[in-house]
Amino acid sequence: MVFTGASIERSVRGLSVSKVELTEFATTLWDRDDNRNATGDLLLDVGNYAGTTNTDQSPNNLFTKVSNSLLNGATYQSFLKLMDNYNPYTMQLETTSAKEDAEENDFIDAIMETRVMTYTLNFLINKDYVSSSTDLKAKLKNMWFKLYSRKTSYSTIDSSGFEHTFVGEIDSGSQKVTGFHNWVSFYEKEAVGEVNYYGWLSNPDPQLIGLSFTFHGYYKSISSLWVGCSPEFEMAMFTVCFMVRPNQNCNFAIDGNSMTIQTYTLYTDESLVGSAYPVA
Repeated sequence: MVFTGASIERSVRGLSVSKVELTEFATTLWDRDDNRNATGDLLLDVGNYAGTTNTDQSPNNLFTKVSNSLLNGATYQSFLKLMDNYNPYTMQLETTSAKEDAEENDFIDAIMETRVMTYTLNFLINKDYVSSSTDLKAKLKNMWFKLYSRKTSYSTIDSSGFEHTFVGEIDSGSQKVTGFHNWVSFYEKEAVGEVNYYGWLSNPDPQLIGLSFTFHGYYKSISSLWVGCSPEFEMAMFTVCFMVRPNQNCNFAIDGNSMTIQTYTLYTDESLVGSAYPVA
């Protein structure tokens, strides 16, 4: 089943969740994000407006500083270990080794120890989306890390919700970048020259930016990043919106700032994440 349209207020997966409740959830989650950046942890050079010309309008890197103290946190370290587990090109077989499977489990275990995920767990239990911590862990593992075929035109197991959303992919057909909505992944790849920042497209909030860039030389005309929030915060917000607003806008506010997350289920299995991103 595919859900479309703002008039749909109830998901078959659990109880109805209102925009007011999502705002209360998101605001509390933001306040409990102990691992998001503090003053001085990040410095950005947003450069120039990128436009639609597919040319680099900003000669400098987007990230000019990210403190080691931030990246050395347990959830960041376990997140970063996942970055080299994927082949970015679609239509090329993805497999999960025993080591990579353990790294996925370690990441889930690490984020589940945070106040962000404790609050998320309680919220989802109260709304009948999960029954326990064990149930949430199993759902996170399945919805984000289960491998699948990105398109119906071929059967190659080449993607996952996590790879698409957090790591980024290169569509072997269109030769364009798809997904790629995580600032830590962007910083890590920019630092080694895999990403070239072209410029900003929108910057409605200091920690939310619309931008264009290349990844391995392939173009992403528009993307969006939440900048500075922890891996667990993004996982929590994307997961909750995926559960309560699948295939539609998930609208809420944080500290009076209106925000939207768009999620999509996989075309063949609505329990799996096809994509998730903040709308900038």
